[in-house]
Amino acid sequence: MTDPHDPEDSGETDMPSNKSASTPPETFARLRRRAEERLSASDGQAPGALAPVEAERLIQELRVHQIELELQNDELLRTQEALEISRSRYFDLYDLAPIGYITLTDTGTIQEANLAAATLLETPRVNLAGRPLTRFILPKDQDILYRCRHRLTTTREPQTCELRLQRAQGPPCWVRLDVCLEPHRTGHQGHWRATLSDITATKEGEQSLRDTRARLSWVAGIAEVGFLEWNPRTGAIVTPPAEQAPPGKAEVSASPRSLDAWLARLHPDDRERVRADFARFAAGGVTPREVHYRRRSKKDDYRWFACRLEPIPDTEGRFDRILIVHQDITRRKESEDKAIRRAQLDPLTELPTRSLLDPMATQMLAGAGRSGRRLAVLFVDLDAFKAVNDEFGHSVGDEVLRQTAQRLRACFRAGDLITRLGGDEFLIVLDNILDDDDAATAARTAIDALSRPYPIADREVTCPPSIGISLYPDDGATIDALIKGADLAMYHAKQVSPGQFQFFSAALDRQSRAVTVLQDGLRDAVSGNGFRLLYQPVLDLGSGAVVGVEALLRWPQPGGGEIAPSVFLPIAESIGLIHDVGAWVLREACRQHRAWLDAGLPPIAVTVNVSARQFRHRSFLRQLTDALLSGGVDPSLMSLAVGEATLLRDRSASRQLLAKLHALGVHVVLDDFGLGPSCLGEIEDLSLDSLEINRTLLHRLDDRPHAPAMMETIVRLGRAMQIKVTAIGIETEAELTCVRDLGCDQAQGFYLGKPMTGSELADWYRRQPPAPGPTP
Repeated sequence: MTDPHDPEDSGETDMPSNKSASTPPETFARLRRRAEERLSASDGQAPGALAPVEAERLIQELRVHQIELELQNDELLRTQEALEISRSRYFDLYDLAPIGYITLTDTGTIQEANLAAATLLETPRVNLAGRPLTRFILPKDQDILYRCRHRLTTTREPQTCELRLQRAQGPPCWVRLDVCLEPHRTGHQGHWRATLSDITATKEGEQSLRDTRARLSWVAGIAEVGFLEWNPRTGAIVTPPAEQAPPGKAEVSASPRSLDAWLARLHPDDRERVRADFARFAAGGVTPREVHYRRRSKKDDYRWFACRLEPIPDTEGRFDRILIVHQDITRRKESEDKAIRRAQLDPLTELPTRSLLDPMATQMLAGAGRSGRRLAVLFVDLDAFKAVNDEFGHSVGDEVLRQTAQRLRACFRAGDLITRLGGDEFLIVLDNILDDDDAATAARTAIDALSRPYPIADREVTCPPSIGISLYPDDGATIDALIKGADLAMYHAKQVSPGQFQFFSAALDRQSRAVTVLQDGLRDAVSGNGFRLLYQPVLDLGSGAVVGVEALLRWPQPGGGEIAPSVFLPIAESIGLIHDVGAWVLREACRQHRAWLDAGLPPIAVTVNVSARQFRHRSFLRQLTDALLSGGVDPSLMSLAVGEATLLRDRSASRQLLAKLHALGVHVVLDDFGLGPSCLGEIEDLSLDSLEINRTLLHRLDDRPHAPAMMETIVRLGRAMQIKVTAIGIETEAELTCVRDLGCDQAQGFYLGKPMTGSELADWYRRQPPAPGPTP
């Protein structure tokens, strides 16, 4: 049978249980009495001892309760251990929390504090107990703490305040103080707890934001920028707090509360346009980057504004509001108007410029077309203006232009249009002329007026004009066509008879078109190797040997024939191609020289003609050096033929360039000497290697008695300068005999050898006596 008092028999275990907790108190009292009785009997007291069975049961019961008490004691020990662990964890969390925790008495004295609080208060934790919290608070903020504690004790509800802690170094530290009453404990009535949170960074951020807003507000006032928020759905406009306008800025009336009221303040001509732009933006359409409009101010005048629209998203990303950023641009508009006026009027002469010429002249043409009137366009160019600028300076040139404008105003009627195109070019549109004679009379009047000397300071300057004339409707129906015709006629007048006028004609037009075709052909020839070089031999008159060749430029045409250099080179100079043409000639001559060497011919000196513009160009030396290097040509075998006028125009610059050429090893030949305006002595100080006598002197030997004496003088000059003298253009045996008798060193001409291609010259050269050396 199972013993109910035996734990094992009864099915009970030694696991903790609530049995002790459920044992009635009277059980313990009864057990105590029975135990005392049994103990008294066992000590020899009066008989009545317990029966054995009863004693056994009592012992069993006592054992059960003993075990139960032991189990309860174990449970209590485990509970105490768990409480100690929990308490340890709590203190770890308390000490290591990033927020300061403190416990204070009712008088504000610190009792306990965690590590974060000690750090904030800059005091070791062991030294905090017993010290008043006010000791660490900035004096001017201590009232904040008193008021907070008063609210706490009055309402007995948690309170919050913000105040500053004193720091040993640096600025005070901002903290948020959250306080509450501590639950009542014996001897601790009125104590309170507090948390300290460092909010210094937040406060500094808020202050920075306030400062930024203040600066932005001030800058916005200075820049006259304002902000509005518009709700397209309701039409409402929300105005931010009023900004103080900086001193001297225009004030505008108070902002309206609706878009309609805001639009009502705009200029009547701008309202519907701005309303439409806003509506398109709200609908997601395209609007101008800036919307410009005029807005009425408090002074009841209109000022120009520019605004931009930007959508403002809500928390869900929807755009239900639009930011209107507007700025006063009145000064900008005024500056733009001034700039437009400056662009339309030449600041120097106060005459209309091309930007104003086109609309005004077009209007005059339209009126003339309706009424059947005739117009004339005069293109005026001052012939010597560049020389005046170069000689006297730009200040004198500017004064010439000012006086020219004044004289032109005096020459023409109020209804005529006088403009300055730029530089020294002026354009006059004559309204309502009767015939060509009227235009010619006006041109003569202008020429007479502008040909008179210009008194400037202590000198008189002369700048006679050349004028081209085109007529409406004869020469064109548009102002561009008439200007083009007058410009062409002026250019022809400048070439044929400077200081006069010339009417546009169909013949001039054809000539111009032909020149244009030549210009286009020249560009194609430069880019597509459309030129070729021929080589004419130069012979030594003493030995008859070939001492060099002259490279002659030719421009063959696809249909046969050639265009002469005298025709196309001036055109190349006028359109700026002469440098490209000259560079090609240098490269091709050096290439051919290398080809002759590779074919087994001895070194042949090559002479290349150089134009004035090419010789003076800043890249000439580099072009020459590149050509010599690319062809592998010895510089001593290269000669440059330069005209007399080119070398003597600026003798100082010429001497410098000649010195550089000689340092490079290149020879220089004075080309076509003998008929120029210079005297013989002017070339003595130029470092030359040879000179060529102008062929015209050779051809005058028979009909000009002084021609032989001139040639003899040139030969003597060459010998005095120790340079070679070459006679060119030899066409007969008699001419060859004459120049040999006069003492010339070298000769060139058809009689001695015609111009040949590179391969032809190689074959011809092989049949000639060998040259004594490479001397050119």
